[in-house]
Amino acid sequence: MNSLDDTELVKKFVEGKISFLANQNLRIEPAFNTEQLLARKGELVATAKLVGRIRAVLVRQSTAYQELVNRILVAQQYIPTRINPQGLIEYEHCPIPAGYEANYTEFRQLWKAWRVHYSTESKAPLLIREGKKWLPVEKITFGKEGFFIQVPGGEKMVKIDDRIIWLSSVGLTVPVLKSPIKNHQD
Repeated sequence: MNSLDDTELVKKFVEGKISFLANQNLRIEPAFNTEQLLARKGELVATAKLVGRIRAVLVRQSTAYQELVNRILVAQQYIPTRINPQGLIEYEHCPIPAGYEANYTEFRQLWKAWRVHYSTESKAPLLIREGKKWLPVEKITFGKEGFFIQVPGGEKMVKIDDRIIWLSSVGLTVPVLKSPIKNHQD
C-alpha cells in the first residue's frame, strides 16, 4: 500500500473517491453513499455524504485534525455554514469569486488583515458571507460588546474569538496568529 501522509489522506477524503484508505494516524471507511474519516483509535474526525450530486461534509470539533480538515475543505471551496444539533460543523460547496481565496479563522485574523492591508484604499476588498452572498467589508469598528463589520445594507457584530468565513485577494499574505497545535498522534 502506498503510504500517504495525513494531508494527502485528508485530501483524498475531501475528493470523495469512496474507498478504504489508511495510514498510521487516519483511515477512510466507506459505507453506502457515506465515508468517514477516523483517527487511529476510531475517533470520528469527519463524515462526507453524497446526496445526489451534492456532498455534505460534517466535521467534529476539538479533534487534533480539525484545523487540517478545515484548511483542506476551504481550499477546495467548501465553507462552514453552521454547527448542527450534534455539534458537528457543516460545510457546503460554495464557489469562490475569481481572484479570491477563502479563509476560515478567528475574527482576530480578519481584523489583523484589515488593519495591515485594507484599512486604506484597496482595489480588492475583503469579502464576508451573508446568507448566500459575498459582501465587501466597508469598515470595521470596535464597540463595547465586540467588533462591528459594516457591509452594504447593514452590519454584523462579532467577538474577537468568533470564527468567520472571509475572502482575501489571492496572494495576500494573511497574518497567521500563533495558537496551540495539537500533536497528530493519538
